[in-house]
Amino acid sequence: MYIMIVNPVAGNGKAMSLFRRIQKEPLYKKENCRSFLTEETGHAERLALQVTKIHHESLKGIIVLGGDGTLHEVVNGIRNYSETPVCFIPAGSGNDFARGTSLKKRGLKLFRSYVRNPKKSKVYLANYSLNNRQKHGRRMFMNSIGFGLDGVVVAVANQQKYRSWTKRLHITKLTYPLALLRSISKAKPIQFELSLDGKQMNIHQAMMVTITNHPYYGGGMKIAPKANINSKGLSILVVKPISKKKLLAMFISVFFGLHTKMKEVEEWKASSVHISSGQPLPFQVDGQNGSCCDCSIKKAETSTTFYLD
Repeated sequence: MYIMIVNPVAGNGKAMSLFRRIQKEPLYKKENCRSFLTEETGHAERLALQVTKIHHESLKGIIVLGGDGTLHEVVNGIRNYSETPVCFIPAGSGNDFARGTSLKKRGLKLFRSYVRNPKKSKVYLANYSLNNRQKHGRRMFMNSIGFGLDGVVVAVANQQKYRSWTKRLHITKLTYPLALLRSISKAKPIQFELSLDGKQMNIHQAMMVTITNHPYYGGGMKIAPKANINSKGLSILVVKPISKKKLLAMFISVFFGLHTKMKEVEEWKASSVHISSGQPLPFQVDGQNGSCCDCSIKKAETSTTFYLD
């Protein structure tokens, strides 16, 4: 049995349209697929937790139809059942995980591939915990977690009025670049302490600090060109205080991965990262925004099972 978790509003309705087509596919009935539609933020995580608790022994896989945010919730919902295969059908506005894992097929063709000839892959994601909640607050991310401007941009992109505006104009693919343009004028450096693999770094302010599992974020921006999701480490990118004009130029070059040549941009590799500050830091994780004063990040030691094609 396959369980399908669908975010009906993902991709400006694209996910729901695709779901209706999948329901008509003969394989959907043949494989006894059961589907659930999410109703609010956090619902996908609760659904994933419930179905794996009940069906983990007979479950062939969880098919996620939506965006990276929906996938983030499902991955966290099954984190205690990491052998439960996850099948991702990207239908959001960013779809960076699909890029980062070189997922080439899409839509109905991808659904058929998952059901007919699933190819199991072990993917090492990353763990993070906020505000020293190491024991009970550990969560996972697939794409990236970022602080400073990174978090501010995602907060703008997630505003309901802003999302409604991009949907009406049919420019949801430009959600993050346009949010960036709106945010740059108010961008300010953040103050922090940073350690990599337990070593304290001699850097205490920056426009943004981004820790990523693979090259892409923000709907195709190549933020860490050398990152690889199958690597044992994470890529850490720091943008030092910089003028607004140069910051804009940097984000134009980021689509080509050329920003790392700028003197204000530093990049490191590490398997564990700790960042803290005396004031709340705006942050984003897999496209969800918030704020924190302390965050511990570590490459996962156990893999999550995905069907990738």
